[in-house]
Amino acid sequence: MISVLPPHCHTEITPSAMNEQISNDFERLVKAAVLKILRETTTPCPNMDIDLNPSNLGTREHWEETYSTELQNYEESNGVDVGEIWFGFESERRITNWITRKGLAKNTAIVDIGCGNGSMLLNLHKLGFTNLFGIDFCQPAVDLASKVAEDKGATSVHYIVADITATEETHKECPDLFHRTFDICIDKGTYDAICLSPENSKEKRLSYVQNLRKILVRNGFFIITSCNWTKDELVAQFKGLDLMDELPTPTMQFGGRAGRTVTALVFKTGTS
Repeated sequence: MISVLPPHCHTEITPSAMNEQISNDFERLVKAAVLKILRETTTPCPNMDIDLNPSNLGTREHWEETYSTELQNYEESNGVDVGEIWFGFESERRITNWITRKGLAKNTAIVDIGCGNGSMLLNLHKLGFTNLFGIDFCQPAVDLASKVAEDKGATSVHYIVADITATEETHKECPDLFHRTFDICIDKGTYDAICLSPENSKEKRLSYVQNLRKILVRNGFFIITSCNWTKDELVAQFKGLDLMDELPTPTMQFGGRAGRTVTALVFKTGTS
């Protein structure tokens, strides 16, 4: 099975290398989209037994290097280059529109799991939300997000280094995450990356689900965007959460079959 995350762009590469990278990224995205559409129209696997091909996108080393570069680019560009927006601005707009339509209180506790450069929470800050929290297991990502937020005067946005796949024995090392709860948890590509881990992918996925249920309040919302998993596969993997909504995403047709290239779902926790 071929699996990818959205292409990540870097600065200071030659035009020929850029064209080759764009071509390769496009080919990988098309292949992934086709396979995803085919899976959408066949019987889904009802458990965690589906594995994705391991990738360096699932390693801490990759993200340490990526966000160290983005932090350097941000500083050298005097705050102009904030880095990559995963799944693009439209994906963030899709999420903020859904949250806005719910008419939630501005002090609703929201956490962005795998915050990267913090763009998602900054958009919510612009809408007046005041209880915003971002986590990432990568220190350079947290450094970048914190610096961007500070430069933009977003004092109500807070970031910490934390691993959502941490075992229960290590929860005490991160009380700011595991000793509190949130009304909304947002994931835009982080679960995808975890599923690409070359080591203990299944165990990390199970820990993710367990920890998500721990930090999400009763009747809380979990909003996930994925390019690797279909709707049915995500529903099967996040057992214990009720599917509430499917957000509109781009579609693609292949071999007479139509499907979504990206899946965006809203789950809700039960009262039990």
